[in-house]
Amino acid sequence: MLSQTKQPAMTKLPFILLIFISVSVCSQDRSKFLYAEFSDLSITLWPLYKPFGSNFDPALTLGGGIEYREKKKTMLFQTAQLTGYTTEIMGQGFNLTTSIGYQYNLSSGIFAEGLLGVGASFFFPVRETFVQDDNDNYVAAKPIRFISSVPMDIILGYKTGKYSLYLKYRYMMQGPYTEIMPALPTSLTGIGIRYNIQSSSK
Repeated sequence: MLSQTKQPAMTKLPFILLIFISVSVCSQDRSKFLYAEFSDLSITLWPLYKPFGSNFDPALTLGGGIEYREKKKTMLFQTAQLTGYTTEIMGQGFNLTTSIGYQYNLSSGIFAEGLLGVGASFFFPVRETFVQDDNDNYVAAKPIRFISSVPMDIILGYKTGKYSLYLKYRYMMQGPYTEIMPALPTSLTGIGIRYNIQSSSK
């Protein structure tokens, strides 16, 4: 894969900012939760459509969240999560994101959530990539790539005590990926388990 223009040096600033936000959020004395998810990742053009979904590409997510405002049936919260994945299309990598979410609860324990966030990914691409140097010669690019991410999540789950089980669908735009594909849409469909932790003030 060739790149026709010189690429600026990649920076790790998005990861540093996300880590700082995550640590800051977790240090607050509010109700928190931890969660783990197992998903199938696909390259997808439109939400809920998987053109490259014939292969199983596993993704494992570990994360945590904090409650900002809770009423009788609703809750506003923030999450921070790290996802590791491997695919035949993109390669292997990690995605670090933070999202703001809204939860609606039913009396039966069933709940639904919607989340919108930002993040960054770094991965080792399957295909070798070349870029132009200062002398306009093509040289092999660094094996690791950094791109930005914008995730949107839909969750449907059941809460019992301190634990919650849920189904999750994530649609995420990532980029810049290549010149011919500046935005790479991906989706993750999977299951998760959550453990709720009460703050010391409650």
